[in-house]
This record gives sequence, structure tokens and C-alpha cells, in this order.
Amino acid sequence: MKIYNEAKAEQFLSKYLKINTNLLTKNVNEALDFAKKYKFPLSLKIISDQALHKSLINGVRFVNNEQELNFHYKDLLKTTKNKKLKLDGILVQTYIKGREIIIGGKKDDTFGPVILFGGGGIFAELLKDFSLRICPVNENEVKEMMQETKIYEILKNDNNLKQIINSVLKVNEIMIKHPEILELDINPLIVNEKGAFVVDARMLTD
Repeated sequence: MKIYNEAKAEQFLSKYLKINTNLLTKNVNEALDFAKKYKFPLSLKIISDQALHKSLINGVRFVNNEQELNFHYKDLLKTTKNKKLKLDGILVQTYIKGREIIIGGKKDDTFGPVILFGGGGIFAELLKDFSLRICPVNENEVKEMMQETKIYEILKNDNNLKQIINSVLKVNEIMIKHPEILELDINPLIVNEKGAFVVDARMLTD
């Protein structure tokens, strides 16, 4: 089994979907240069194959200025050292607002590739507001999936609904084209007037 942490998963997904602007850094000066170019607020994330669920180790921090960036960057390095993680780097990412969606894919032993859509963000697993379909799906089936979720009440009048549908269809395409993918988790996909952007992702392949 091969693990794709966020940085690796997003590199793969960039062929199909928009990725939120980010940079995998090796030192705080690279992060500060990124901040000068893209401005605050920013997020900092530990990138390690041993920390796919970063929130469990407080591996995601939001920073609003250089002082906070310096402190949290060094604190994240300290966390990786204390937990003896093999670190790929610290991902610095622009902060964007919008609707938070989860789109997932899984290779089921019986049905083959399956796709998931639902409300995203930190409460996705707690609320379990999602719908499933066997791939391939078309646009009408994606709409049906959405209508089965609670978040649809918020999304149905959203001007960006078409972008969300297209993103689900893209993940459907990925799951069909890449049978080696065992699991794909995009959470969140943030959708706003500028587009639909992958903000966090992970992937497992055989």
C-alpha cells in the first residue's frame, strides 16, 4: 500500500482539480517569503506519511502575522520531533473562505469504485452527512446524491452549484481512470465565487 499525504495527493489531483495555493517548505524563511507574496492569514500544516490525520496531533495552525508564523512554525517542528515523525516539510497555504464540501472515493471489494459526497470540514465525520454511489455517475446522479444530504438545503440556491457538480464528476473520472486508488479523501473542497479548490486531501493506492 502506498500513502499519499496531502502534498503528494494534491500534486496528483492538480491534473484534474484546482488546488489552493500552497508551498511545501523546509524552513521558516521560505514560509515568510510565501507570506510576503500571498499575505496573511495563512495556514501551516505538518506533512508526513505518519500524520495523515493532522488535526489529531494539532498539526494544523492558522496564523495572522509574522510573529505567529514564526512561533507556530517552530512549534510544529517541535511536535514532529517529539512524535518522531518523518517530516516531508511544513505546508504553507493561503486561507480561503467558502462552502466546505467532502468528496471521496473508495475501491469496494464487491462494487468496485464508489464515490462519496457530503458536507465537509472538521465535523464531517461527526455529522456523517453524505451520500454514496457506484461509479460511473453522470450529472443527474450527482444531483440526486446532493439531494440526499442535509447540506443540499444550503447548496441548492448557491451560484457555485455547477462547480461542485463538476468537481464530483472529476473525482468520478479519477476513480475510473485509476483503479489502483484504494481511498481518496478530499476534505474540504472549498467552493466560492472564484472556483472550487482542494484545501486538504489524502490518498491510498495499492
